[in-house]
Amino acid sequence: MKKILVLGYFGYQTNQLDGQTVKTRDLYRLAKEQLTDCDVEYFDTQSLQKSKLLLFKMFFRVMCCKTLFYLPAHNNLKVFFPVIFILSQLFRFKIHYFVVGGWLREYLTHLPIHRFMLSRIRGIHTETKRLKKDLGDYYSFNNVDIFPNFRFFEFTPKSSESEKLRIVFMARVMKQKGLDWIFDLADYISEHNLQDKYSITFFGPETEEEKEYFDNNVAKYDFAEYKGTLQPKEIHETLSKYDVMLLPTHFYTEGLPGSLVDAYISGIPVIVTEWKHSHEFVDDGKSGFIVPFENGKQQMIDRVISLENDRNLLRRMKANALIKRMEFAPPKLEHLIVK
Repeated sequence: MKKILVLGYFGYQTNQLDGQTVKTRDLYRLAKEQLTDCDVEYFDTQSLQKSKLLLFKMFFRVMCCKTLFYLPAHNNLKVFFPVIFILSQLFRFKIHYFVVGGWLREYLTHLPIHRFMLSRIRGIHTETKRLKKDLGDYYSFNNVDIFPNFRFFEFTPKSSESEKLRIVFMARVMKQKGLDWIFDLADYISEHNLQDKYSITFFGPETEEEKEYFDNNVAKYDFAEYKGTLQPKEIHETLSKYDVMLLPTHFYTEGLPGSLVDAYISGIPVIVTEWKHSHEFVDDGKSGFIVPFENGKQQMIDRVISLENDRNLLRRMKANALIKRMEFAPPKLEHLIVK
């Protein structure tokens, strides 16, 4: 049997749940389910934090595979990829790089050796059309295609309505994901005595650096609460009980946020900032709203108010979100193995 190794940050040791770990785990599951004539294994690079001696185990596993599904974050790509590429030339295995996020073009600007090596691997699979185009335009890569972010789901949401507009945030709990704008929305709600018309719920892992900032702000508002981190099996049923997701991210090179996919699967629209790839994934005015990246805070607040005032608009957008979710069903992997 052909041996496939999925190499990436699974986060199993601490059950870390974010865009990187969820996509890595889902790709492994996809390979196990679809490539039944192959021996599919994985190596969790989080284990290297426990013991650097596991590097030898990692490279040995890499040398023994025929196809490597590679999902590196920044440091992994910079430090380990040159070694992995050299091993691929010596031991004749294929590298398929599944890009997480939209940062790769900018990251490679001052890494000519990495660009040379990446142009010679079997495939680079991006989440967005723009990143695929940028890698071709800037670096003349001709081994790039699109492999969208995806989710496994059989969930069908039940429609529910509430007197309040139920707002939800689900991502890493940090300012760079737009928390500051959401707290400004909360200030607006308080200042205009609209507390009875809105609720704001936060889900996601907290960071030590911003825990005090976040907890102090949530405590200010009776209509806001933090409910911790959702386990993958809980996400869609939980999100379906809300009306709209806010993700005013300040990461311009964000790829396809997994929380946006989860919102669509759960049947709720999104309000997002105009990050680099936003128009590929949000049909402005249909499956959600896109507000300016730099100065869109007031427009975000206005969009929230409009959904509370116009429930027919909210119902239409929920219906469009359900249609949109079919774009993120699990894709096929078989064609990659025969390449």
